[in-house]
Amino acid sequence: MKWNPRISAWQFPRTRLQILYRHWIIIWWLGWLTNFSRLGLAFSFEDVQGRARDLAGRQYERSSTNIPEALLRLDYDQYRRIQFVHKRAWWGAEGLPFQLEFFLPGNFHKQIVPIDQIVNGQAQVIPFDPTLFEIDTNRLPLPATASGYAGFRLEYSPASFGEVTAFLDATYFRMIGRGQSYGASARGLAIDTTSTQPEEFPIFKQFWVERPGRSDMEISLFALLDSPSVSGAYHFVIHPGSITTAKVQATLFPRVQIKQLGLAPLTSMFLYDENSKPPYGDYRPEVHDSDGLLIHNGHDEWIWRPLETKKRLRDNTFWDENPLGFGLMQRQRNFTKYQDPEARYEDRPSVWIQPHGKWGKGAVELIQLPSGKEAADNIVAFWTPAAPLKAGGRIDLEYEMSWMNSDPEPPTLGRVLATRFGRIVNKSADWGISVDFAAPLTEAASPQLQPEIAFGPDVQGVSTNLFKVPETGVWRLVMEIVEPKQTVEMRAFLKNGERPLTETWTFTWHPDDLIGPAQ
Repeated sequence: MKWNPRISAWQFPRTRLQILYRHWIIIWWLGWLTNFSRLGLAFSFEDVQGRARDLAGRQYERSSTNIPEALLRLDYDQYRRIQFVHKRAWWGAEGLPFQLEFFLPGNFHKQIVPIDQIVNGQAQVIPFDPTLFEIDTNRLPLPATASGYAGFRLEYSPASFGEVTAFLDATYFRMIGRGQSYGASARGLAIDTTSTQPEEFPIFKQFWVERPGRSDMEISLFALLDSPSVSGAYHFVIHPGSITTAKVQATLFPRVQIKQLGLAPLTSMFLYDENSKPPYGDYRPEVHDSDGLLIHNGHDEWIWRPLETKKRLRDNTFWDENPLGFGLMQRQRNFTKYQDPEARYEDRPSVWIQPHGKWGKGAVELIQLPSGKEAADNIVAFWTPAAPLKAGGRIDLEYEMSWMNSDPEPPTLGRVLATRFGRIVNKSADWGISVDFAAPLTEAASPQLQPEIAFGPDVQGVSTNLFKVPETGVWRLVMEIVEPKQTVEMRAFLKNGERPLTETWTFTWHPDDLIGPAQ
């Protein structure tokens, strides 16, 4: 019987050729479907979003931990003597540009978090191995082993760059650029930081780190966030360099309505600067990881708020719409201002947040907590949306973080370099306020600089003097005022006509505060 090409091979086969043709079609389709299925199963941000969405639909359950009491009883120095064996770093034997090292739980690190690697699109568990840690047994008894890691750090080209980031505790993480020292930190999310109820600290309850290629210059990792109020998915793409950047993509699913939501939160330490009296007779002129908040608002205004040390909590709100950027800056880069060859505060990074897309109406919040301890992070800054995040809703967020020694653009505006306060004797005014501005690059074309000052109607006896300091080339604005009897917001910048040529300096005056650190 001859084969009729008009008869489909899917019909009842009448010849051997028809049978072979049908089998070939079936095999081809099965192969294609298998490849498609493998592509569909490749681990992605959508997988983490799905897990976060599922978590939000269930009642919150605290992550279980199994940390031996011997590890929890370790003091700070004992814990520091437990070191990761660097030559056994994950991916180190393969000579890959990024290598993983882990933290052992203990002391106040009371969280155990699963860490997976992603290889060829598939998530693989990284097993816990207590032999990766070296313990000084001559000075510290060998504790019982834990059941998992507390967090991890990433090294990039260890011979030339070294550690670039560390994720440890709650949703805290830190990054540095080449030649920098760890300073300010970031968090995945802040909840109710200044509300009347206790602050809530979400955790990253699982990580997935993508195995890098041999020539990769950036690395991708995912994190699953959870807390009683919200669950979320995070994707970080980290690119080390003289400026280390991290592109962040986040999706949040609230279980309940959240009163105060802090997005892209930053934390830092400010103990004192040249305006403050050092505690305990400290010989160092200044001690801080950051010295100011910089904001580029949606109206294209650059605002500088110097940090301060007082005896009460300070909460400043900078209302805005579609912010262009904000960050905690470390502008003082002169070693002689710190005199600390171990802490190297002059090498601590500034951290800049650049939103992607329109964030809508809200505010940059700056919270300054009283502190007399060098080890305490008492500065918090974040973006808070004007509308509360309601239960069952969703928020998608993208931004880029830059960890650097410099300031973001533009360099054409004169920066605020220093803020100084002092009592005035034998004058009608009580206080002198001195603000130094770097000379604007447009100064030569616009020599007629004028100050624009806003102190409010309750400030009396204001006299001003603007002059250039020949020894340094900076422009100094000196304002003499009668001490205000109530809280006053101060603003000042230099202009030519109506065009600003410098940043806007801002400060909050509290009449019952004394210049000096918290006790």
